[in-house]
Parts: sequence; structure tokens; C-alpha cells
Amino acid sequence: MNAKLSSLKAHFANWREWELNPIVIKELRQGVRSWTVTGMLLLFLVILFLASLGFLISESFEINPNLGLGGVMFTWFMAILAGASIIFVPLYTGVRVAAERQENNPDLLYVTTLSPARIIWGKYLCSAYIVLLFFSACMPFMAFTNLLRGVDLPTVFFILIFLFLVVSAANMAAIFLACLPASRPFKFLFVLGGLAASIGLIAGWVSISMNLMRSGVGAMMTGRDFWTISLTVAAILIALSGLLFVLSVALISPPSANRALPIRIYLTGFWLIGGVAALSWVIQTGEADRLLVWVYPTFITLLLALLVTVSNSDQLSQRVRNKIPAAGLKRFLAFFFFNGAAGGLLWIAGLVAATYFVTRAVFAAFPVPRGMTFDDDSWHILLTLANYAFAYALLALFLQRKFLPRRPPKLAGLLAIFLAGGGAIAPSIFLFFVNRLTWKSVEGLQLGNVFNVFFTREPAQMSYHQYFASAWLLVMAALNGRWFWRQVQNFHSSKAVEPAPAAATPPPMKAA
Repeated sequence: MNAKLSSLKAHFANWREWELNPIVIKELRQGVRSWTVTGMLLLFLVILFLASLGFLISESFEINPNLGLGGVMFTWFMAILAGASIIFVPLYTGVRVAAERQENNPDLLYVTTLSPARIIWGKYLCSAYIVLLFFSACMPFMAFTNLLRGVDLPTVFFILIFLFLVVSAANMAAIFLACLPASRPFKFLFVLGGLAASIGLIAGWVSISMNLMRSGVGAMMTGRDFWTISLTVAAILIALSGLLFVLSVALISPPSANRALPIRIYLTGFWLIGGVAALSWVIQTGEADRLLVWVYPTFITLLLALLVTVSNSDQLSQRVRNKIPAAGLKRFLAFFFFNGAAGGLLWIAGLVAATYFVTRAVFAAFPVPRGMTFDDDSWHILLTLANYAFAYALLALFLQRKFLPRRPPKLAGLLAIFLAGGGAIAPSIFLFFVNRLTWKSVEGLQLGNVFNVFFTREPAQMSYHQYFASAWLLVMAALNGRWFWRQVQNFHSSKAVEPAPAAATPPPMKAA
């Protein structure tokens, strides 16, 4: 008994060392001192008050009472809340992170001893706290709409919870864009793109909310499909926020850190869990097309990861080398997940191959619904696109390592994009100069053009694309063979090659 009491005392004694994230304290203090957050919150309350007053005054002139006035007011309040939180909070958070990201600003990101993960987590918690402030200010108006009928409380809470998840994902996206090592003009373009995406997101969310209000969330909660779809969407939003969090931490980490390890582990886990969830849907419904919800996002994510992977540096820092395992199996697995383009290429190739074969097996085992467009041509398109992507990436890597060794390795990713774009534009330029460029010429065979794969009409043309992409990939793999073998040989722990200490030489004997 005394041992249990002592263990409990020791457990609660460790709570004294707990402290709130210092980044949250810093951001909230600066937010309170400035009028940006306070002014926006007061403006938000004034708009809600004027909107509710306008609805009540207009209703007083009506002869017949509007039984759905609460639903109409809730829709407007929800649109105002979504606009204020999706536009203002991510913009405020992103601008502050981008200001600290500048090298001429010796602020938190360059002088602190806090870990990068704790910094990004603090920024995210601060943005979530500001979102809760806006939600708390809007909550009395939302509760007032329930008294006017037209909307039930389960619908109100369900929509607000999902809106909070959407805004949190938008905040994480703003932090990620602010952490990108781009110049101010490019970040200004990011702001414009983010505003445009926010407007589209607000419009889509208002449309979804209106559909939920017409259907009634309270009546749908008894169904199993409702919770399955809702939890799946919530898991996707949380997983997307986690991916952006890991990427943001990697962007602000020092170059000597093992940046690739958490990203590749997270993407592998995301790929595995998503595949299991999609496969469970296929088993429950008996329809193979449910797996495509996992196939297409996985394929796009891995292609984007391919551009980042070929931009990795070949030289491993001493900090990374010290963490390389000396054992055979552990060292073999670490090669796929540690820094370096060679291991990253094998890691992406393995996931792409596993996705392809698992999908083929599922479509062979389960029936395909009628009217489904995913046929044999779709398999050929995916395989051809993967071969083209790896061929362009390996070509860019070869050109950068062979002819531009003094340039930074991140040039390989940009070079791959320019090569793919040049391969798509070059045939049209040639046809233009020979006066044969027409709208139907796009449907003609253009080997090397990635986009031409989607416009081919004849099966023979798709076969030519597939053979050409496969042969080109083999040639590029052969050209990079020596480089790849050199990366495999250099991947070893620095502790394993440390020279043994020299034996102490005896002092010379004195002559007699």
C-alpha cells in the first residue's frame, strides 16, 4: 500500500514540471497587445448583431410567421462564421509565421532552443485558440436560432464541429505555406491563392451545411452509414493536418537533421491505414470501386513526393550518420527512410508497386459496378504515368549530378518539372512551325508527352506509350546505376568506420 502511495506521489510530482507551450504564451500575449485579433473579434460581433437585428425587424413586418426563420438565420450566421474564421485566422497565422521565417528577422525560429515540432505545435494551438474565440462569440447567436425553430441542436453542434476541423486544417495549410523557403513575391502569390481557395471552401461548406439542414442530422444519426462517412471525413481532415504538420516541422528543421525520416514514416503509415480502411469498405459493400478513393490520392501524393525526393542531398550529415544502425536488417530498413535520394526513390517505387498490385488483386476478386469507367485502359494509364514520372525524375537527377554538381540538389526537382513541361510543349511547337497544329493533333501519338496519355484514343497508341516509357525508365536507371551504388556504399554509420585508437608507443630506451 505504501509503495502504491509513493508511486502516485512521484507520478503527480512530475506534473509540477509541466508547462504550457511557450509559443502559445508568446503568440497570445502579442495578440492581446495588438488590435488585430481584438478588432476583428469586435467587428465579427457587430456583424452578427446587425444581421440578427435585421432578420427580426424584417420578420416583424410579415403577417404570417416564418416557421423556418431559425434555419435561415443559422445559415447566415454559419456563413459569416466560416468566412471570418477561414479567411482571417489562417491569414493572421500564416503572416506571423512568414514574418518570423525571414532571415533578416532574428526572431523565434533562429534564436530559440525549442524543437521545431514544439514551435509548429505552439503556432497551431494558438490558431486553434483564436478559432475557439470566434466560435464562442458566435455560440449565443447559434443557440438563439434554435429557439426560433427551423434547426435542431444536433445539427448545430455537428456542423460547428466539422467547421472547426476544416478551419484547423486551413490553419495548418497556412503554416505550411509560410514555412516554405520562398521569397516575398512568391509568398504574396501564396496569399492570393489561399484567398481564392478560401472563398471556394466557404462556398462549398455553406452548400454542404444547407444540405445537412434539409436532411436533418438528428434523424440521420441513427444510421450506420452516417457515422461511417462522418468519421471517415474527420479522419481524412485530421490526417491531412498531421501531414502538413510533419512537413512544416521538416521545413524549419536544420539541414543537418534527418528531415526525411518522420515524413516517410508518416506517409507510409498514412498509406497503410488508408489502404486498410478502403479495403474494409470494399469488403462491407462488395464493390471494388470504393478502393479508388485510396488509389488516386495515394498516386498523386507519391508523385509529389518523387519531386521532393530527387531534390534530396547526397551528402549525409554527421548527425544523421551517427543514427544509422550498424546491424544488417536495421541498416537496410533505414536506407529507405533516412535522408538521401537513392533510398527515397526505392521507397516510392515500393509503395507505387504495392498500390498497383493490391488494386489489381481487389478488382479481380470483387465485382465492378455497371457504368464504371475504370477498365484496362485505366490500368495502362496509371502504369504509364508512373514510368514517365520516374523516367523524368531520374533524367533530372542525372543531369543535375553530372553537369551541375555545384548547384544545390533541390534544382533536380525543378528540372524534372521543366523537362516534363518541355516534353509536353515541344510536339505542339514543332507542329506549329510545320503548319500542322490542329485540335485533333493532340490526340495523335506523341511519345514522351505525359499529357498525351490522357488523350489517346486507340489502344495501340497506349501500348506504344507504355513500351516507350518502360524502355526509357530502364535507360535512365542504367545511367544512374553508378550513382545509386555509390549511395548504397556510403550509407553506413560513422561509428562503424571510426579508426581504432593507435597503440601507445613505448618511450625510447636510453643508451647505456
